[in-house]
Amino acid sequence: MRILLLTHRLPYPPNRGDKIRSFNVLEYLARRHEVHVACPVDDASDLAHVAELQRRCAGVIAVSIEGRSRLSAGLRALTSGSSITVRHFHVPSLQRRIDEFLDTHDIDAVFCFSSPMAEYVFRSRHADGKLRHALRLMDLIDVDSYKWRQYAERHHIPQRWVYDYEARRLSDYERRIAADFDHLFLVSAQEREYMPVGARVDNLSALSNGVDLEYFAPRAGSGGGNTLVFTGVMDYWPNVQGVTWFADEVLPLIHAERPDLRFIVVGSRPTEAVKLLAGRPGIEVTGFVDDVRGYVHAAALCVVPLKVARGVQNKVLEAMAMGKAVVCTAQSLEGIHACNGVDVVVADSPGDFAARVLSLVQTPGLAADIGQSARRCVERGYSWEANLRPLDALLNAGEQPARAVGVRS
Repeated sequence: MRILLLTHRLPYPPNRGDKIRSFNVLEYLARRHEVHVACPVDDASDLAHVAELQRRCAGVIAVSIEGRSRLSAGLRALTSGSSITVRHFHVPSLQRRIDEFLDTHDIDAVFCFSSPMAEYVFRSRHADGKLRHALRLMDLIDVDSYKWRQYAERHHIPQRWVYDYEARRLSDYERRIAADFDHLFLVSAQEREYMPVGARVDNLSALSNGVDLEYFAPRAGSGGGNTLVFTGVMDYWPNVQGVTWFADEVLPLIHAERPDLRFIVVGSRPTEAVKLLAGRPGIEVTGFVDDVRGYVHAAALCVVPLKVARGVQNKVLEAMAMGKAVVCTAQSLEGIHACNGVDVVVADSPGDFAARVLSLVQTPGLAADIGQSARRCVERGYSWEANLRPLDALLNAGEQPARAVGVRS
């Protein structure tokens, strides 16, 4: 089949959660089909990777939006009653290039990765022609409207107003997508419960994340130093909020018993709030690193203290795949089928989180056992190849309506 894959970021390199998923979807499809990628590029450094991406698929259309103001997109959205997210990622020049591609190419399927990419289908001059006759697939990943509702609940005015507005606009948009597209995917079955009221769900199914089991593999040697490691993109608000909560509420309790333990925040683009944490005793903020695996391997434990989390956390899967014991909140584990106390350790209150960390640090044999069980857990259930296999049934059906294989309400 010839597939047009629309992604909201360049799906290479796979160095953050959404790009890890889009890259693996692309790799899976490109081994079986002719795949053309079109995407906005919101990070100038990604432009250096376009040539590598072109080697992995049939063609790439990439348009830079580096420096584009989310504030101006927000103002345009507010005055028009549309979604800020959709406004930000819709670029007229990219729309023109997609339509020009469709002028000369027939496609069998259009696969949108993340809800704002539906706008390129809705606004296309081929919307009622080639795109209407193609199989239309949408990977929502998470239900973004629910995420913005969570943000609204945890912020004060005026941010709360903006987040509440975006939640309502995206709810309307997700209902439109669900009605128009042939089949929708979410990263976990739990996410289905967050779909907006009134949205069609009979054409929706879970498509779980995986983990590269060869790349994220246990290393020789025990690791097990005196560090607690968190990995993630550090301008993403749930990550910022999570590490700040840990530093403020949990780490002082840990240091009361083990002042030698260090907390290392590993990830690109740390905000000022995250950088300020490095001024505290026992906390290090690395910024961007080429390879997080060295930090994970050397750690006594990996901690994932997210209080707001959607879908499947790749940072949890990656640490588990490396055979590390992970202490995480229940939110961080949502969508991952792992046994608390066997494959991972779950804690939500500051006191409970600190106690679980101290217990594992003081009993390294138990931490090693949990790490080994964690590796077996991801080997059983989190291979990308196995988890993306449901795509075959939809695409191999050709012109058969994809909605016939959906999850029924």
